[in-house]
Amino acid sequence: MGRKNILLTLCVLIFLFTTQSMASMTTMPDVQLPLGPPASYPPFDDEEFFRMANSTISLFCNGETLPVGRMNTAFHDKLASSYYSLIRMNVSEGNYTQAEDITTFLSYTLTLVEQYEDYETERTKYSPVDMGLITDDDLEEWYDAASDAWKKLAPFYPDAKMYGMPPVIERVNWIPSQFPIT
Repeated sequence: MGRKNILLTLCVLIFLFTTQSMASMTTMPDVQLPLGPPASYPPFDDEEFFRMANSTISLFCNGETLPVGRMNTAFHDKLASSYYSLIRMNVSEGNYTQAEDITTFLSYTLTLVEQYEDYETERTKYSPVDMGLITDDDLEEWYDAASDAWKKLAPFYPDAKMYGMPPVIERVNWIPSQFPIT
């Protein structure tokens, strides 16, 4: 009977350790599209890649709130254009890890911008029903993912500062007897 208790206790401890370890591991969301594999042969686009990446990052890593929403479509378009250009470049193996960290950060930021546009549209609709398609928590998830990615990049950008989280939008209240004017 003593061996069974020891074996049972050991199994319970292994189960608890495994579930605790898995619960504490955070998984990063997927990037929109990953950077292509490292280029094996020249010509390499490393110089152009980092010039474009640095220019893009300097647009919004200034410690201010991320410029998002319907009024900032030019920012979205510039970010999206840069991101999709960068992921297609031929980066050498020596610079690949840093380039991948940059595109991951830009992907999370771009997703946050796009999610916020949908969030803003949903929150400003006159509707008695909250569809809850995009929540504050969804936005925070993307912001946290970008923030974690930024931690890897910050040493390469000593003069830059991670952008702030966009503001939460209160839902427009609508009473069924009202006729909203839009």
